[in-house]
Amino acid sequence: MFLVYFHNLEINTYVHALLKAIFEEEEPAVSATAAFIAMSLFTFHCSRRCYESHLLQVFASSGKINIWHYGIAYVHYMTFILATVGKAPLFCGDRVKENIRWIDTRTEILCIPCILIFLLASYEQYKSNVILANLRKDKKTGAVVTEEHRVPRGRLFECVSSPHRLCEVILYIVIAVLIPTKTIIIMCVWVLCNQVQCAFFVHVWYRKTFKYYPDNRMAIIPYLL
Repeated sequence: MFLVYFHNLEINTYVHALLKAIFEEEEPAVSATAAFIAMSLFTFHCSRRCYESHLLQVFASSGKINIWHYGIAYVHYMTFILATVGKAPLFCGDRVKENIRWIDTRTEILCIPCILIFLLASYEQYKSNVILANLRKDKKTGAVVTEEHRVPRGRLFECVSSPHRLCEVILYIVIAVLIPTKTIIIMCVWVLCNQVQCAFFVHVWYRKTFKYYPDNRMAIIPYLL
């Protein structure tokens, strides 16, 4: 997208035809700026999560993931990227660069607040994952010393059991605000339902497992759920 918008890269005719066939869009649904900002934020998010998964988080050696959940993750990210690119100018509709809509009033008003909220939620999600990882590490050396589950404390953990899932929901809501297409909104609702369900099960497990688990903590939404 960066090369197409800023370095005059020509989109392959077959790629253009494929995106049109998938989304059946004759005209772009959003401005180029909105689509580019959304894709940039999502790329940043995926890069940070990759770092956390490989270099920060401590997973139990006996831990496993259902093969269907693993496959759905690939489908989810691929679909999200296609849904963002497939309804953006030049990738959809008129392929003449001089005729595309670079920005609109809605994007001008919302882009800065959306970027700031996204970065703040991303930072809080990172700090939540740091807290979870440190529960299994030695405070001085940083070496992994246990695979046991412990009660996380600090920052948003004082309000909810799964702040990292709360932040995930916020991240997708921000993207949906930037590019409110039907596909993106549906995916945002999917993420909301998925994260709320997971957070609820984790919250119930914490309460059953730890006798003195804080009573004031909610599952995912402070003071509400």
